[in-house]
This record gives sequence, structure tokens and C-alpha cells, in this order.
Amino acid sequence: MNLIRVILSDTHLGSGKRRGAFNPLEDFHHDDHLAELVEYYSTGEFADHEVELILNGDIFDLMKVEVDGRWPIEVHEELAVDKMRQCLEGHPRVVSGLRSFLERKGKRVTYIPGNHDPEVMLPAVQDVVRRYISTESTVSKVRFITASEVYSLPEGIQIRHGHQFETIHRFDWANYTVDGPDGKPILALPWGSLWCMEVLYPAKRLRPHIDQIVPFRRFLFASLIFDFRFTFMFCLHTVVHFLMNRMHNVRGLWAKLRAIPGVLKEEIFAIGDFDGAAIKTLRRLHGVHTLIVGHSHAPKVRTIEGGKVYINTGSWVRMINLDIQHLGQENGLTYALIEYDPEGKPQASLLRWHGMHRPYEPVLYQS
Repeated sequence: MNLIRVILSDTHLGSGKRRGAFNPLEDFHHDDHLAELVEYYSTGEFADHEVELILNGDIFDLMKVEVDGRWPIEVHEELAVDKMRQCLEGHPRVVSGLRSFLERKGKRVTYIPGNHDPEVMLPAVQDVVRRYISTESTVSKVRFITASEVYSLPEGIQIRHGHQFETIHRFDWANYTVDGPDGKPILALPWGSLWCMEVLYPAKRLRPHIDQIVPFRRFLFASLIFDFRFTFMFCLHTVVHFLMNRMHNVRGLWAKLRAIPGVLKEEIFAIGDFDGAAIKTLRRLHGVHTLIVGHSHAPKVRTIEGGKVYINTGSWVRMINLDIQHLGQENGLTYALIEYDPEGKPQASLLRWHGMHRPYEPVLYQS
């Protein structure tokens, strides 16, 4: 049987949307395209293929899901299950597509958690995903990579979501939960996740585009001119949050002032060189010729010394780029495909899904 692997990341399925209602926190609008993609790779010429669909993190955006009008930072298993259920029920077309995919011969799903869906580390959340996308006869075809951030293929390919390359989003894989105030285990969220839920998403309610424009620093500079009051308050909230959460363990005002430049350099300013950090890791990896990541929403293919290949699968979320060489809007829908020649040698490619031809698409709301 022929084998192919399809790697998809950063779809960011939220709690969904209703006709005529605008949900500023829902950034995924390609349910039909995603369902078509998994159907394409499980029917027709691929009907007799063994196909592994690798969901490489941030497939569901559980961080954006509100509970009682807020974003709780103390995420225990029961709460995580509720948030996952909202996302699954908010995207029935995708769930149905995955269910049909698994029902076909030789098809399986592998899920690698990212920084927007760390709840997938919890067994109860894995169980609810299995209940929605599989049946009793196909449940064994769904697996979750939770022992490590890395999914290594035997033929020298390594797959990571990529958030571990950035300090502010990094999880302690060995201790991803801590005891909460009531004794229940809760997720040990990094500072970047706390900032998203306590600063970024409240701001997104007022400016839905705020996390869809890159580079972010250039966007903030421009917004200080065109949207001064909102941007000033957003920056002020960020500074206060940084001092209260990231620097709270540094005792004394003078010690904080001395520590801040180093923290900014290592954790904040380093965010702009995500690809550089990933490629640096690839150079050091022995026995690995291809590294596939997501996370940064910037699709990219690069061949480095020694013939090693770096692929960033990009995102399925609309992004607007302010860099002059990429000026404009990028709709994404990119993914990686690993194919094998008759001798079993792999070839990885970055592709863009165009979907099936359709004469129209529904307009769900107008802002």
C-alpha cells in the first residue's frame, strides 16, 4: 500500500459562528475547504493509499473560547472538555469530514498539541475528540503525541508545532499541570498564554483584526497614529501585565529594572526570528533531513546546507502582511505533503489548497 502524510497546522477553529451574527473571536472561515481537503486525500486516487493526517497544533483555538463571558486562566479538565466541545460543535462540517476520513480504509489521524490547544494534553479532552470524530471501530485510528513536543518519523523527518522555540509560549512538557487553588490540577500556562487571555482577546473584541496583522510591531507603530487611544491603552495593559506576571518573581524594584532588558531581548524581541531559531535547531539535529513546523502563520520552504529542508506549513487564518515585500493579504490554506518513491525515500512539499469549484459562497454576516 502507498503511503502519504498530510500535515496541517494553525486552523484555529473556535466556537463557531451563527448566521447573521458576528463572532469577533472566530477566525476560521474555511470549514468546507478543510472538509474537502480530507475527503480529497481519502477518496479517488488516494482511496487505496495509507494516509496519515497529522494535525500539527492550534487546530482548535481553545484559548479564545469564553466561559461565562471571560477567558479563565485556571483551566482544569472539566473546563477544558467544555471548551473543546464548544469548538467541535461549532464546526460540524469539519467534524463530519474527519469522521468520514477515518471510516475509510488505511486512514488515520495524529494530533500534536500547540500553544492554543494545550488542553489536548489532558486525557479527558482526547476522549471527547475521539467521541466526536471517530466511531467504536475507528477510535484506534486516532492518537495524540503528548510525551514530547516532537513527532519523529523513522525516515528522518521531524514534526513540531513550534511554540517551544519561543520562550513566552514554552510549556514544561514534564510538568504541564500544577495544583490549582482548589486542589484540582490546572494547566501550567506560560506568560504568553496568560497575556493572550487577559490582554489580547479582550482587545480583539473591540478590534477583531488585532492578531491578524504581521509584523505585529509595525502594526502597533501605525496604530499609534491612526488609532491612538485604543493602541495606547493596549500597550499600557501589556506593560502592566508584563510587570505583574512575568516579573513578579523578581524581588525589588532595582532588580526588576536590571532584569527587564535581558528578558525583553530573550523573550520579546526574539519572537521576530522564529524561522531562524527553528533552522538553527535543524542544523544541530543528527539524522534529521527535514523539519516541519507551524505556529508563526508564515508559510515557507527553505533548503539549507547539507540539503536539509525547513518547511513552515503556515495557517488557515486570514493574515494581512505589512512587510513591503509581502504587502497585502494572505489567505493561507497551506499544508505540507510527504510522498514516498518506490524505494521509500520521502519528499516533502508545501502546497496551497484551492478547494473544489463552487459558483458561490454564503455570506454569514456583514460588519
